Amino acid sequence: MMTNTCMLLAIDGLWSLLVYIVFGVLVAGIAKAIMPGKDPGGFIVTAIIGIIGAYLGGYMRDILGISHDNEVSFFSPFDWIFSILGALILLFIWKKLLAPMFNKSV
Repeated sequence: MMTNTCMLLAIDGLWSLLVYIVFGVLVAGIAKAIMPGKDPGGFIVTAIIGIIGAYLGGYMRDILGISHDNEVSFFSPFDWIFSILGALILLFIWKKLLAPMFNKSV
């Protein structure tokens, strides 16, 4: 019995990761549309920022106590709002603080 439970948890964890990746890439596109401009790193960095932003948005929902099941749902407006907000925060930090450090010519 324990093996089946562990396998179900592994599948659930993998499914959650895949949902966050897809959701994060969509959120990255929306955040990029809201905050346009040249991004150092291009699409890959923006996608990673969107994925991490989706996690950050979920964490913000948990802090505020409005998380429904600790999972991202395509049909929840709160998931979209907080994920986009998390991606915008990270995109701003990347553009203004971190990217200039990486782009200094020596």
